[in-house]
Amino acid sequence: MTSIAEFTLAPADFPLGRVFEDRPEVTLDLDRVVPSGDTVMPYFWVQDPDEELAAILNIFEGLPELRSAVLMEDLGDRGLYRAEWKPEYMGIMRAIAETGVTVVSATGTRTGWVFELRAGSVDRFSAFQQYCADHDIEVTLTRLNRLSEMTAGAEYGLTPEQREALLLAYNQGYYSDTRETDQATLASQLGISRQAFSSRLRRGYRNLIEGTIVGDPQSSDQPYK
Repeated sequence: MTSIAEFTLAPADFPLGRVFEDRPEVTLDLDRVVPSGDTVMPYFWVQDPDEELAAILNIFEGLPELRSAVLMEDLGDRGLYRAEWKPEYMGIMRAIAETGVTVVSATGTRTGWVFELRAGSVDRFSAFQQYCADHDIEVTLTRLNRLSEMTAGAEYGLTPEQREALLLAYNQGYYSDTRETDQATLASQLGISRQAFSSRLRRGYRNLIEGTIVGDPQSSDQPYK
């Protein structure tokens, strides 16, 4: 039976987290992971209130764990990057690939990483934890639910926070043809930053698509791993 688990990881235990040492205010969101030969290429968004995306690229380019890093989209305070891992440093990405779990979302801040993973059975998560333990990857399980046991909205892979943000945006007219509010206003109602609200919406959209269109047996598309 399909289950969702949430694991946490220390900031520096995922190579991209080294950026927090110099830029503690940034937030990283994993967008997707593409296998490439003997390694993987993660695509990820960086939110930086100081709009220093080129400087952040320099940090990534200096990481010994990466073969390369590219800034693909520069949107001012937000940028899309692509990195290519050296195989010997894949760490948790190797654990994910080897045990057959799927990344639903992964977000990093200076306080740590949160990986939300999906698997067809709880045994997959046990295998994932064992792989991590065997390879000195210090992950902590913080949540485990079967989809059938989860609250409304979570059957689509939504967290309660993502569902709350999406519903608030809808009810306040954010999706109306003539937009009736903005993200800053909505974020203030939840007591969070506009950046955090935007991140919740973005991850919510992705999880809805994965839980409906991509998860439809009639669809030929498959979720990334």
